[in-house]
Amino acid sequence: MNKNTVKKLFGLLLTSLIVFAAQAFAGGTAAYASDVVNKRSISVSGTYTVKVAPDIAYIDIAVRTFNVDAIKAQDDNKNKMNRVMDQLKKLGIQEKDIRTVDYRIQPRYEWTNIEIKNNQGTIESKREQILVGYEVINNIKVTVNDLQKIGTILDLTVKEGINEANNITFDLSEATKTAKYLEALKGAVKNGEEKAKAIAGLYGISLSVPSVINESGAYFPSPIRYTGLEKASGGGIAYNEGSSTPISGGEMEIRANVSIIYEY
Repeated sequence: MNKNTVKKLFGLLLTSLIVFAAQAFAGGTAAYASDVVNKRSISVSGTYTVKVAPDIAYIDIAVRTFNVDAIKAQDDNKNKMNRVMDQLKKLGIQEKDIRTVDYRIQPRYEWTNIEIKNNQGTIESKREQILVGYEVINNIKVTVNDLQKIGTILDLTVKEGINEANNITFDLSEATKTAKYLEALKGAVKNGEEKAKAIAGLYGISLSVPSVINESGAYFPSPIRYTGLEKASGGGIAYNEGSSTPISGGEMEIRANVSIIYEY
């Protein structure tokens, strides 16, 4: 067999292989496209909400003192705050859970009428600000992990010198947020599964495990803040000599959302 004949046979064989591969690829592509077109699915969303009581609170309280002498106002404030700190520690509040958020010494001015004689010898009256003394404000934020102690903390610290309670904020610890969100997430998946089964049941469709599950959103509550606590007539906050002041944190909600796809 001469060289030209061998070349011709090799060329024919190579051409045949190329044609066969192209036909096979085209057939496979068509089959895949057909599967994609014929693929059927049920898409649903699921949601679930978990209600939970707050397990942590932040109490914003302050000692405000006044004196015509700034040093005396400062000493008075320091003595009262020291007594407050002692009470907090006796109630089991750790030092790391007490944080100073504001400390100020500020002058207090009042308007008064002043009579002066002018150049014409007549008396004129004018209003003028005069310095009457100094205020010292020491504002602390107390983290409370035992919510049953909140009323007692307010009552005893007021008795020792606290005369401003700006707000109480209820919140969830990170451990509680994580545990309750996972509970809500499981509930959301179950909710979506029940929806899919209800739809499939109408058409006699048998469902297996989902092909896709997406965590599609979450809601965590904002801290609940109570402001404007009751003020006593003397300018401080009220103190109850009887049982401790009742404080309730109510309930908070954590919600999870998912989207689920079942193929059949």
